[in-house]
Amino acid sequence: MDTKTFRRFIVCGAFALSACGGGSGSGLAGASEGTLAIGITDAPVDDVLEVNVQFTGVTLKPESGDEIEIVFDQPKDFDLLTLTNGTTAELLPETVLPAGVYNWVRLAVNAEFDNVFDSYAVLPTGQVELRVPSGSQNGLRLVSGFTVLAGGSTDLVIDWDLRKALANPVGQPGLHLRPALRVTDRAVYGDLEGVVATALVQDAACSNDLAADTGNSVYVYSGNGVTPGDIDDPTMPPLATATVRQDINGDYVYQVMFLPPGEYTAAFTCQASDDIAGSDEDIAFSAPQNFTIETGATTVVDI
Repeated sequence: MDTKTFRRFIVCGAFALSACGGGSGSGLAGASEGTLAIGITDAPVDDVLEVNVQFTGVTLKPESGDEIEIVFDQPKDFDLLTLTNGTTAELLPETVLPAGVYNWVRLAVNAEFDNVFDSYAVLPTGQVELRVPSGSQNGLRLVSGFTVLAGGSTDLVIDWDLRKALANPVGQPGLHLRPALRVTDRAVYGDLEGVVATALVQDAACSNDLAADTGNSVYVYSGNGVTPGDIDDPTMPPLATATVRQDINGDYVYQVMFLPPGEYTAAFTCQASDDIAGSDEDIAFSAPQNFTIETGATTVVDI
């Protein structure tokens, strides 16, 4: 028998926590506890109609102590493409946990090869299986530390960037969904938005589809002065990507939500359709621009 002790919780719906021994910030059992809530959001991607993922629970690792496994009473299904432009869905309702520093969070998903598509994508050509290799057995670990405040509430949002995540492995069925995830504290974040010059979108070197309004994206990198790389760049992959769309005024606009405070670099590409996970296609970028994100503010960067 494994000598390691796991604390296991069953999490009910958001309106039935008390029946499961959970609670909210107003019902903390003691000063050594706090509450944690986790939401999920997504950055949009071209040429995919739905990306449905089934989650079965989360596991948390305190800095001091054993893993805490939280199993949902019923699997939770989300179409990630409905969770864009700042829209979030509740993954983990507000749950009482020991206060302290946590090293990582791991998501459990049903996305393995079998005869039932628990997780799937819908393409213009139809529905295909969505696989997260080893996702059900090992989960998707996000090595991003956070703190559950004693007597307080911590609210995290997980952003699953589908442009970086979706891959079509040669000779294998369906699509792979890679763990292109980042975690942000919703108490400490800012947003980015801007307009891309029409001349850049209509450049002769573009591989975009202007009629379909696809193939244009802004890539965001951590730190100033970064030389942009594609989604598989081994040294400087983007932290986040944003689809550029034409609005009702004819402007090409983009938006990136939930960026932690700090310094960043942004660059535009009209060859985003060529930047496919697992490929070695080189893409070109506009001149990169430096910017800073501050808590509670929207930074405007026009390209």
